[in-house]
Amino acid sequence: MWYGHLLNEVVQLLGSLPFRSLAGNHDWGATGQADLAVFNADARAACQWTGQVLTHETREYLTSLEVSSVFGSVHVAHGSPREPLWEYLTNVRLAEINFGYFGTQVCLVGHTHVPITFRWRQGVHGAGAFSTTVPNAGDAIDPQDDRLIFNPGSVGQPRDGDPRAAYACYEPATGRFTFHRVAYDIGATQAAMRAAGLPERLAFRLQYGS
Repeated sequence: MWYGHLLNEVVQLLGSLPFRSLAGNHDWGATGQADLAVFNADARAACQWTGQVLTHETREYLTSLEVSSVFGSVHVAHGSPREPLWEYLTNVRLAEINFGYFGTQVCLVGHTHVPITFRWRQGVHGAGAFSTTVPNAGDAIDPQDDRLIFNPGSVGQPRDGDPRAAYACYEPATGRFTFHRVAYDIGATQAAMRAAGLPERLAFRLQYGS
């Protein structure tokens, strides 16, 4: 199937370019590094399909990836710095705990597929004030003197009610992130997913960003 070949070509292209990547829980599920029993039925089916179409080279690349690392001056993890593969950072309470698990000013995470910024502003006498903001397309996220945990959302399967792909660009010189949304051909993506025999719910939810 052409979409299986495309998946391998994309991963091989990423591996050939001067990019750094991390593994997520679905990478581990597709390559046999995680027990598929921990995934829900739809996610398990997606991992199984992916595992079946991976070439040997693609599988080797995915299994070589770290689950957490520091890229330049930014800590990066798929889930959280405390639990890189599995933890969902969904609220200030969890974010507050995770600020103690990385030493850089900024940490980037994903996993929830929902854009959000957790900010810790240290007070004059050491006490911290925590806040959250939800970025809009075009917003510049500036750490200033604060510490941040920033989730730019997801290019695939956004879950914040906006079906457009979500991503952010980082400017090392300024330490600023710029958040972006981009529309794509959801119908074509859904057609490919259905042709591959993937669960209908995975295709259906794309049009609602859920």
